[in-house]
Amino acid sequence: MQTQEIKYPNKTLDLARKTGDALADKTVKTLFESGFNPLSNEAYNELVFNHQSIPEDFPKHLKQYFAEIKSFQIDKKLVEKGSEFYVEHASAIMLCLGMLSLPYCYAAAEGAKVLSFSKRIYEQPEKRLTETAEFVFDVCSPEAFTPQGKGFISIAKVRLMHAAIRFHLLNNDKWSNELGAPVNQEDMAGTNLSFSLIAIRGLRKLGYTISAEQSQTYIRYWNLIGEMLGVHKEWLPESNQDAFILEQKIKNRNFRNSREGEMLAINLQRYIKNQPLPFTFPTEAMMAYLLGEDICKMIALPFDKLEVDLISNIKNLNNIRNVFPVNHQKEFRKLKKQFGERNSQGAPFRFLTSLSS
Repeated sequence: MQTQEIKYPNKTLDLARKTGDALADKTVKTLFESGFNPLSNEAYNELVFNHQSIPEDFPKHLKQYFAEIKSFQIDKKLVEKGSEFYVEHASAIMLCLGMLSLPYCYAAAEGAKVLSFSKRIYEQPEKRLTETAEFVFDVCSPEAFTPQGKGFISIAKVRLMHAAIRFHLLNNDKWSNELGAPVNQEDMAGTNLSFSLIAIRGLRKLGYTISAEQSQTYIRYWNLIGEMLGVHKEWLPESNQDAFILEQKIKNRNFRNSREGEMLAINLQRYIKNQPLPFTFPTEAMMAYLLGEDICKMIALPFDKLEVDLISNIKNLNNIRNVFPVNHQKEFRKLKKQFGERNSQGAPFRFLTSLSS
């Protein structure tokens, strides 16, 4: 068994912290230099589905960017298996997204600092949760990478949004070069694992039996998504063991208490508490159970051991699992309608012309 240090050396990860995304960064830099503003461009905001042609009024470099992402070679068998797993567990995965994956990421102090510079993300957790949930749905739906799907376009826009954040922060006197690159390779790799490995961990804690094969398939599916988002292949582990090793290494290097992480987590928890949930346990208790005591301490969320022990009782786990629909296709259609209605209310994954937009 390879140790963390041999498999993912600190020196290599130190370099990853200084590395962004060459393709998206070049595209964004050229956009700002040319004066083209995607935020106010009607054609950009109306570009949602894979089958739509790349608008003629896009600058040449933006056309090339979308064309490159839309030409990504998809492993059809992997996509079929990955989306099948998502459809089977969609409701529980979406719950894990808000109560585990996002707050887990807030424990990464430098990554939380990046998010804190965006006023919209920092002060409006509902937008962060809604857009992230919409992205997961767009890239995990069975039609995600078909002409009728939104996978390629959603990935392209989110990737540009990340590059815009990097651009603004690297040109902001409040950002220190000692922090590395904003939204760097190490942070992106950790975030990608939060949607695969950490989501699977959450499903298991909710009482689902997930096989090693299912876990590896879903991790590899998110590797495909991660690669299109600009994550380098070396940070996309192919096996369950390597995914665990990388997650632990990133956690040990980056997870600690921060004011920004606390505020992001507290705002998110406050928002979720006001939403209808499919079980009777308090929101704080469920989040504490999924996150664990160490992560809760880092992001200043309450951890009541008695309540957590109550949830972990096997009878209660079975009850929690049973609140999620067994008619997977029906529930998926419900989610599809829900996210379709959200799309009609405004363009998702807006381009950032400033950190306050």
